[in-house]
Amino acid sequence: MSAVRALDGAEFEAFRLARLVAAEQMPYFMHGLFAAQPVAAPGLGTFAVDAWWRLYVDPALLVGARSWSAPLAGAVLLHEVGHLLRSHSVRTEALPRPLDHSLWNYATDAEINDDLLSAGVGLPEGVITPQMLGCEPGGVAEDYYAAICGDAADSVPDPGDDPGCGSGAGCKGVPAEVGADQVVSVPGIDAADAELVRRHVAQAVRDAASGKGRGSAPAGLVRWAAGVLAPPTVAWDRILRALIRRAVADQTGRSDYSYGRPSRRRVPGVVLPAMRGPSITATIVVDTSGSMSTADLDAAMSEVSGVLRSSGVARERVRILACDAESTVPQRVRSVAEIRLVGGGGTDMRVGIAAAEATRPVPHVVIVLTDGDTPWPSAPSRSRLVCAVIGNRSAVTPEWATTAHIPVGTATVRGAA
Repeated sequence: MSAVRALDGAEFEAFRLARLVAAEQMPYFMHGLFAAQPVAAPGLGTFAVDAWWRLYVDPALLVGARSWSAPLAGAVLLHEVGHLLRSHSVRTEALPRPLDHSLWNYATDAEINDDLLSAGVGLPEGVITPQMLGCEPGGVAEDYYAAICGDAADSVPDPGDDPGCGSGAGCKGVPAEVGADQVVSVPGIDAADAELVRRHVAQAVRDAASGKGRGSAPAGLVRWAAGVLAPPTVAWDRILRALIRRAVADQTGRSDYSYGRPSRRRVPGVVLPAMRGPSITATIVVDTSGSMSTADLDAAMSEVSGVLRSSGVARERVRILACDAESTVPQRVRSVAEIRLVGGGGTDMRVGIAAAEATRPVPHVVIVLTDGDTPWPSAPSRSRLVCAVIGNRSAVTPEWATTAHIPVGTATVRGAA
């Protein structure tokens, strides 16, 4: 591949036309489309973006015998800008390690293309969609990624020689990318300017959804815009999802190869073993001291249950213990509907955690939902401990536990986002 360079006159005119077509299709993306800085990357074979909003385009796709039509180039441009607007490179930080860049690219592509197709954008044939990954539409990339990891990865298309969408999509950088500190003719934009662009686009999406602006915004983009424009709050649901997924992934990672079930990957004349991991068991310990509302508890439980389910933990392997503030005796319940919140304090979560670890089989992960006004074990438990503290930012949890702080009024916050 040749070194990157600025677009020449004919190439820029073709790019400008594609950008205008894209802006006509989705006018609320205008700020994002004009913020992306085009760079010619001969031989790339596609479009890609880096984390500084540089847009790498193969000039052969703009002019010449192999060039795309303006509507097709505009559609791909909308797709790449979608990666930048949705902060896909930043969102990789909360994913379990090691990160499969190809599968994450599939997941983010599905999240974007779902909305582009709803908006009537003419994407290239064969683009990745949630349905192609065996998922329901209308979801988010993190859930798609969790669904296609593991054995399910065999069912997704082989990326082949596809370079991916670049570091701006949270993937490996394409060969054409340059460093942020390297002096180039197209310097890109910094994180502060990028955030301003996102807010401009989010407001335009909201206006379109309310009938005040141009275009008709898909539901997924409306939800994204609401999250960008919401008052600054801790993204508790994303943090909680990441912590639980990481805890489950760490335990699932304690696996080895087994011939008990042959691998789906076929090599002529050879039977390959498959990687087999433990069946994960999780116990949820609920503080019933009554200082958190039923709505907050429901929202937190919904997140916990959803993440466990998407992480492959079977329902029969999820147990719930309620720690009564009056008796401090953990009670086994079958669903959150059976949990009774009572007034007063005094709950000792050491009792709940000990009770969780006394069950058989011993849980791999213990998730505690509490207001934080409780003593904690002085030494690490055998299980991986995740603390979800509701409405108490000053609560101190064990340094060896992983902790997410959930604001009060959670149900209202989530409804707005």
